[in-house]
Amino acid sequence: MDLGLLKILGIVILLAPLGAAAVCGALGPRRLRDRTHWVSILGVGSAAVAALVLLLHVASHGSGEASTHGGTHAAVGATIPVYDWIPTGVAGGRAAGAVDEDGQVGDLSYQDKQVGDLLHQDGQVGDRSYQDKQVGDLLHQDRQVGDLPYRWFRVEFLVDPLTAIMLATVTCIALLIVIYSRDYMRHHDHAERGYERFFAYLALFVFSMCALVLGGNFLLLYLGWEAVGLCSYLLIGFYYGKPSAAAAAKKAFLVNRVGDFGFGLGILLIYLTFGTLSYADVFDMIARNVDATGAALETSKLTTIALLLFCGAAGKSAQIPLYVWLPDAMEGPSPVSALIHAATMVTAGVYMIARCGAIFVHSETAMLAVAVVGACTALFAATIALVQTDMKRILAYSTISQLGYMFLALGVYAADSAVFHLFTHAFFKALLFLGAGSVMHAMGGVIDVRQFGGLRRVLPKTCVLVVIGSLALAGFPMLSGFFSKDEILHHALHVHPVLGAMGLATAVLTAFYTFRMVFLAFAGPPRVPEGVHPHESGGWMIGPMSVLAVGAVLVGYLGVGFTGKPFHTFLEPVIANTFLAAGPNAAGAHAAGGEAVGHAASGGFLAEYGLMILSGGLSVLAILAAYVVYAKAPWMAATARATFPRAHDVLWNKYRVDEAYDRMIVQPLRSLGRVCFYLDEYLVDGIIWVISFVPQALGYGARGVQRGALQGYGLAMGVGLAIVVTVVLTW
Repeated sequence: MDLGLLKILGIVILLAPLGAAAVCGALGPRRLRDRTHWVSILGVGSAAVAALVLLLHVASHGSGEASTHGGTHAAVGATIPVYDWIPTGVAGGRAAGAVDEDGQVGDLSYQDKQVGDLLHQDGQVGDRSYQDKQVGDLLHQDRQVGDLPYRWFRVEFLVDPLTAIMLATVTCIALLIVIYSRDYMRHHDHAERGYERFFAYLALFVFSMCALVLGGNFLLLYLGWEAVGLCSYLLIGFYYGKPSAAAAAKKAFLVNRVGDFGFGLGILLIYLTFGTLSYADVFDMIARNVDATGAALETSKLTTIALLLFCGAAGKSAQIPLYVWLPDAMEGPSPVSALIHAATMVTAGVYMIARCGAIFVHSETAMLAVAVVGACTALFAATIALVQTDMKRILAYSTISQLGYMFLALGVYAADSAVFHLFTHAFFKALLFLGAGSVMHAMGGVIDVRQFGGLRRVLPKTCVLVVIGSLALAGFPMLSGFFSKDEILHHALHVHPVLGAMGLATAVLTAFYTFRMVFLAFAGPPRVPEGVHPHESGGWMIGPMSVLAVGAVLVGYLGVGFTGKPFHTFLEPVIANTFLAAGPNAAGAHAAGGEAVGHAASGGFLAEYGLMILSGGLSVLAILAAYVVYAKAPWMAATARATFPRAHDVLWNKYRVDEAYDRMIVQPLRSLGRVCFYLDEYLVDGIIWVISFVPQALGYGARGVQRGALQGYGLAMGVGLAIVVTVVLTW
C-alpha cells in the first residue's frame, strides 16, 4: 500500500470535520448563520470521500496481497506515524519493544511489509542505508539518547480493513444525517436557535469518532473515546433550557464515566504490562506470550485487562448494567439520535473489542462475559420495547438490543459477523430514527404513537421509508438485517445453544415490537393532535432517507454466499489470527470468511439453510401477529394489558432499574455529598474560625493601648524596661 497516500487521506479524514466544526463555531453566529450547514456538509463530505478512497485503496491492495502473505494482518494493514507527541523517557531492551537480548533489532516480521511499502519495491528489501531511518520510525527508535533509544507516544494511524470499513460507515452515514439536519433544524424555513452550534457539534462528533477509529495506539483510542463522550453530552443536552434534556445529558456523561474508569485502568495496565501502548507492539508481544520484561504472560492478567476494557465497551455501547443512559438520550434532536445510535459512540465498544481481539481471545472468561452480557442485553431491552409508546424510545431500546446481538457475536468468536451487523444496522437504524424525526417534524414535536395514527395517507413517503427500515430491523427475508442477524444466530447456536436461543427469542420480539410501532403510527384512519397541520418532509430530509433505504435493502448482499461474501473476505485478514483462529471448531465454524460450512457438509440443505428459514419464518409470523393485534383487532392488546397488569407495569417502568439505581446509588451518594458539605461548612470552617479567633481576640484586646498619646507610650516603655531589667538581674 502507498503509505504516503494513506497518511494524507487519514489527515483529511480528521482535519476536514474538525476544521468545519471550528469554522461553524467561529463564523456561524456572526457571518454564516442559516447557511452554516454548508460548512458542516463540506467538512463531513470531504471526510466521507477520503474514507471511501481509503477503503478502495485498502481493498485493491488487500486482494492482491493475500495470497503472497497468507492473508495476515501485515498484508493489508500498516501503522503510519504522523509525529512524535509525548516523550516517555529512555528505555532499552525488549521493554521498549526495540532490541532483543542479543542487541539485535527485534522481530522484523511485522515490519517487512511496511518497509517494502515505504520503498515501493515489490517485496525486495532495498538499500539498507535508506531503510535505517524508516525501520527506526517503525520501531519507535528514531530519537537516540546516547546508545539507547528514546521512546515516544506517537500520533499514528492504523489502516487496515477494519479501519477502512468503520471510517466509511461513520463518515457516509454522518454525511446523510448532516444533510437531513438542514431542514429538520428549521421551522417555517427559519433556522432555530442554536443552528450554528448544532452543526459545529455534529462535525466535532464525526471528528472524534474518526480519531477513535483511525488511532494506531491505545492512547489515541482513549482520547477519541472521551471526545465522543463529550460530544454526546453536548448534543443530547442541545436544548439545555429544557430540564429533561439537561438531565439526560448529565446522566449519559456520568454513566459513561463509570465504564470509562474501568477502561482507563485497562489501558494503564496494558502500559504497565507491555511498556507500550502501540497496537502493533502489544499484539506482537501477546502473540509471542511475553511481557515488557520478556517473562511469560499470565492468563489472569490478560483476563483482567480484557474485563476492564469491556467495562468501557459496556458503557459506550449501552450494555447491562450501564445501558440506562441511552433511552434518555432521545431528548436530543432526532438527527443526534440517528448519529449516536447508528454510526458513532454506541458502535465504539464493538469496534474496540474487534480491534483488541488479540487480548480478548486469550481469556475464555472475558469472551464468555461478552457473550452472556450481549445475549442478556438483547433479550432484556427487547422486552421493554414491547410496551413503549414513544417512537424514538422504542428505537432506542431496539438499538440496545441490536448492540447486544453484536456483543453476542463477538463473544462467540464471530467478530466478522458482529462488524457486518454493525454495518447493516447503521443503514436501517439511521433510516428509522430519521423517519421518526420526519414524523416528529410533521406532528409539531409529538412523537407518542397514542396521539396520532393513520399517517400513511398524510406522510406517504415517510411511511414507505419507515416500513423498509422496519422490515430490515425485523429480519424480514432478503433484506440486510436478515442476513447479518442470521449469521449471529448461527454462530451463537453452534457455540452456546442457550445464548443462541435467547438471540432467536429476541429476533421474534424485535419483529413484533417494530411493527407494533409501524401499525400504531401509520395504520388505521388518520388521526393527528389538535392544532397540528402535518405535511410531508422536503427533499433535504426525504433524500438522505431514500439513500439509507436503498442501503437497508442491498448492503446485506455483501455478506451472502452467492456473492462470495466479499465483506467477510475483506475483513478476514484482521481477525484471522485472533477470533477465527481461537474460536471453537475454527476450521469448520469460520471457513470462507465466516461462513459455517461444517454443518452443511454433514447435514445437507437443512443444516445450512434450516436456521435461516426458521428465523425468517418467525420474523414473518411476528409481523403478522403485530398486524392482527394492533391493526385488525386492537381490543386484543387492551385485553392482554388488562389480563396481565403487573407484567405490563414492570415492562412499562423498565423493570424499575432507574428507580433501583436512584435508591441504591444516587441517593446514598447525594446523602454522602450532603454530609461532606456539612462537614466542610461547619466542622472545617468552624475549626478555621476558632483558630483565627485567637489572634483576632488578642489583637482586639491589645489595640486598646494604642491610643496615640505619647505619655501612654512612654509609660509602657518604662514598665517594659523595668520588667526586662528585673528579669535580667534576678536570673
